[in-house]
Amino acid sequence: MPVNQLDVTDEAALRQAHAATERSAAVDRPWFEPQPYDEWVAEVRHLDAGERQEWWAAYDGGQVVGTAHASVPLWSNTWVVWVTLHVDPDFRGQGHGTALVEALVERTRELGRTSLMVEFHVPGDDLEGHPYRRFATARGFEPIWVENVRHLPLPVPDDLLDRTGERSAKAATAYDIQVFAGRVPVEHLPGRCELHSLLGVDAPTGSVQFEAGAMTPERMRSRDALEEQQGRVRLTALAIARDTRAVAAHSDLVVPPAPSTQVWQWGTYVHRDHRGHQLGMATKVANLRYLQEHFPGRTLVRTSNADNNAHMVSINEDLGFELVERAPRMGRTVSE
Repeated sequence: MPVNQLDVTDEAALRQAHAATERSAAVDRPWFEPQPYDEWVAEVRHLDAGERQEWWAAYDGGQVVGTAHASVPLWSNTWVVWVTLHVDPDFRGQGHGTALVEALVERTRELGRTSLMVEFHVPGDDLEGHPYRRFATARGFEPIWVENVRHLPLPVPDDLLDRTGERSAKAATAYDIQVFAGRVPVEHLPGRCELHSLLGVDAPTGSVQFEAGAMTPERMRSRDALEEQQGRVRLTALAIARDTRAVAAHSDLVVPPAPSTQVWQWGTYVHRDHRGHQLGMATKVANLRYLQEHFPGRTLVRTSNADNNAHMVSINEDLGFELVERAPRMGRTVSE
């Protein structure tokens, strides 16, 4: 089965890769929204100084029928390669997925990494018996942790936001909560980067311990530029300590361009020095209020949390998030 790394200047191959990826991602997921090609290819071609992105393709008769997206951290956690794998449903069961796994194992070895980690989505309740899980297990991957994916129907009722917002406001009297659409002002950028870097350390990740990330103002501005190119709007709610002006917490919502009607809840994190003041809830509520005022046509917010992240799960359930699918993380040790 031929597999090679995609040339990101090859327009025809990229369009085939995009089509195969989107068809695969939509299987058994009626809520799935395909990502427009222009938005997807901007990300494929984006250069991130701190993390290299590689796209690999499996072919059938010269046509791209499967893809593997490898994320290779360069500044921290340099022992791991992350991969998401897709095979067009019309070409499954023919060895293309296995060929992609074998290529990525060899690539991980070439890079001197010791772990290949994969993530995928499992609709329904049969996590253990799902074909994706069985496929990964048969190829040497072992469970690490599970993310639960939840949806929040929009709009959130005003009385619910009032109740949760009032409760968190009473606990967060020493902080200003501000929402920024697009780029975070430069005076808050270093603090925002620190929170981003720490998120992977404190989030539950099973038996694996990650180092702090390496987000810098330059990397974040590069990401801002990519999102502007894609037509996305990031809403960043910050909790800022009134006495020191330190950035104590953040929560991000990302609004993709129309015709999408969905919104993505990405990171929410409270600095260790500022916990116990309901800043996670306060920033989430502020962001939802801004979202509903400025983007009234959206129908749901999508988020995920580790299934044992009891505190964040509780916040999301209080806001009305509902479980729709699970997203296991599995890993395979790669020897020299």
